[in-house]
Amino acid sequence: MDYTPLIFIVVVPLAIVVQVYFLVLKMSEPERLMRPLTTGLTPFEEHTLAAYREWLAYANLQYLTSFQFSLIRVAVFQQPGAQRFFSFYFHKQLSFSIETYFDDLTSFDTGTSANVGMFPTRPGNYKQNFPGIRADEAWKRHLEGEEYLRAKFGFQFRPLSQPYEQTLQNVMRLQMRNVRSLPFWPFRALYWYAFKRGKMANKSIQMQYP
Repeated sequence: MDYTPLIFIVVVPLAIVVQVYFLVLKMSEPERLMRPLTTGLTPFEEHTLAAYREWLAYANLQYLTSFQFSLIRVAVFQQPGAQRFFSFYFHKQLSFSIETYFDDLTSFDTGTSANVGMFPTRPGNYKQNFPGIRADEAWKRHLEGEEYLRAKFGFQFRPLSQPYEQTLQNVMRLQMRNVRSLPFWPFRALYWYAFKRGKMANKSIQMQYP
């Protein structure tokens, strides 16, 4: 008897549940996954960033820090005097992440990775994702989205109580806490994996909150 269909129906979903379960547990303690790049960026990463130096200067973005999060190496730039951050993500391919923190609990993210959007967003966190677009275009859409949120919800900037790395870790903890608060969340991960991944792609914040 051929048990291949049974394996596909039972084992594969179970493997996804287990994988997502341990992923959420690991990301619930982001400080364990994040470490500074004490040796600095690699020559390849420096060479990649060099192609963006002119644009970074034009956007008034200055180098802030770099770190490794699990397998992803990150270089972060910040606008001086603003709670607005532009990150280069070096993994299998280069992607960008832009974050604005209105305060410690309220944030807005724009990403360009194809893997954004699997988990439900927590209250106070707003996201949009445009896979594969250029850095300057992502920056433009982020600023437009930020202004839209401020006009629609009246968000005001309040100083952050912690440095960037600690703020980012806290946001991750809150996100995973929200996921874990949902009933039967490891099993609901099957639906998120099958249907929510990529659903956020090219859906601007203006479209999400008309």
